[in-house]
Amino acid sequence: MKSENIFYSTFIVIALLFWNPVSFYFIYSNTPFYSETIIRIFYWLIFICGILSIILIINNIVSHRIKNIIFSLSLLCITFPIFIFFDWAVGAVSKTDKPIVYKQKWQIYDPNSQARYQTVEFDYYANLNSFGFRDREISVKNIETYRILCFGDSWTFGWGVNVEDSWPKILEQYLIDNGFGNIEVINCGYPGQYTRKYYEYIKKVVPVLKPDLVLVGVLQLDDLAQLYQNKFIQEKPIKKWARDARSIALRYLKYSFKNIFEPKKSIEIKSNWIKTSKSMLEGFSHLQKIRFEALDDSVKTLFKNGDLNPGLINYYINFPDRTIIFNNPNHPATIYATQEMNKDFHNMKDICNKYNSKLIFINLANNNFTGHKVIRNPSDILNDYFRDNNNIDIIYRSIANANNLPYIELTNHFIGLTDKSGNFFKYDGHPNENGYKEIARYIGDQLIEMDLLSNYGQQ
Repeated sequence: MKSENIFYSTFIVIALLFWNPVSFYFIYSNTPFYSETIIRIFYWLIFICGILSIILIINNIVSHRIKNIIFSLSLLCITFPIFIFFDWAVGAVSKTDKPIVYKQKWQIYDPNSQARYQTVEFDYYANLNSFGFRDREISVKNIETYRILCFGDSWTFGWGVNVEDSWPKILEQYLIDNGFGNIEVINCGYPGQYTRKYYEYIKKVVPVLKPDLVLVGVLQLDDLAQLYQNKFIQEKPIKKWARDARSIALRYLKYSFKNIFEPKKSIEIKSNWIKTSKSMLEGFSHLQKIRFEALDDSVKTLFKNGDLNPGLINYYINFPDRTIIFNNPNHPATIYATQEMNKDFHNMKDICNKYNSKLIFINLANNNFTGHKVIRNPSDILNDYFRDNNNIDIIYRSIANANNLPYIELTNHFIGLTDKSGNFFKYDGHPNENGYKEIARYIGDQLIEMDLLSNYGQQ
């Protein structure tokens, strides 16, 4: 009996060589996964249960059947690290030069990934660095460079163009050309985000990168509308728990077997859009079908063929009056969203002040308020009205003033452009290369004219 107990205990000890907090640190500390508290707790539980199992077995407190169950679990726990070692061997043989993946505390999006966005209007790749930014690799300790971080949604991300044609990267070159040589402008934009998300990202990134300047690009109307719309997007607790658990498990496997399972090809977004558009069309209600049929024929065709972001169609079909609602400062939804945006900027400023970073509110122009021609939905016939009765800018300016923030507004600049069809993609609606150049140059001029780079050279 004694030799049998030693046999079982030996296998538990071998398993615990991997399943303990120290091993977890050495294996996962340099991955974004290390900050997952639930996995740390899981490792501690296994380690404690293993120690208790050894004590119970040595003292003959458990039955033979329980010992066999513990033995089977020990074999399973031993098999897992064997595969991890095999994954390490694959990486050593392949000798791939991969960027270092930093810890989760300063990472935002999925790092080192690539996606291809291909439509009839554009074809480009979006490569994310180890921070999860659409930019070159960034040095955490770069105190000799004047650093500017740009947060925003797809307008800042550079939707529709290569990264060097996004406004943050054009701005960087523009400032260099105007005498600010020791400067870097980092693109922290990501599609579909809004001010609540910008605050969450700033809270993570600013303490690590310690920028001199933080530019927050807020899209006319859209950021305001999303603050209200996302108020109602709340998953049921059980569904959210299941989704989070699945996500954690998949990420754990990803970072455990990064050499074996890491995808070698970029994600083709168009194929996903085709599947999504087909699913949306099949699920349309009678009213949604009526609204869809009211769209321009070209828009409908592009949507069905995966040449138009399904998210845009979602707005056209389900929120056809969002521009009317959120351009009305007295509407209850707008009042709520304005209050929330004000809170977001107050919190963003607190973080920036703590790290001596200057925060700037940038109002990015939307075609709805500037008279530029984009073929989207029937409500576009009101664009001339919105251009002449623009209340969004009043709301945004009041938020900037309430928080004593420098404010840059691009509306009048875009209204003054004579070319009303050459600065935005005709159907997609995002700025094209010309549009991003106009954004970057105007912001650059305002930064210089408003003396917002006054601390340049003092970093």
